[in-house]
Amino acid sequence: MQQIAKNELYELVYDEGKNRIYWTMKGFWRSMSVVPDFDKDWDKIQSHTKDNFTILANLVDLKVLPEEVRMANEERQEKLLRSGCKKVACIILSPITNSSVQRVTEASGMEEIVKNFNSQKEAEDWLNE
Repeated sequence: MQQIAKNELYELVYDEGKNRIYWTMKGFWRSMSVVPDFDKDWDKIQSHTKDNFTILANLVDLKVLPEEVRMANEERQEKLLRSGCKKVACIILSPITNSSVQRVTEASGMEEIVKNFNSQKEAEDWLNE
């Protein structure tokens, strides 16, 4: 596994053997200015992926997304779809976070390949199918 980025608000790790991105979002992102390397880090990790890559998104410690943050994530999801993303498993425990994330995935057109889970094991099992 190759760690691409790690800070107080997110972490990006790539597993070449599984062709999988591990994405962790944490805390409250009041605006995109608190994560200035967001696009650069995502571009870097996407340069490692091959077609039909998967993503495991750990959103357990994420708070609700303000509009600017939702829009930036929506744009990134559109890029992920165009780049060959096959499946996204999200670990979400909060109904409020789930609602916010669902709005993003619907707006980006990614809802068909996204599924939510309560545990990492369930998420990994689904991605490995």
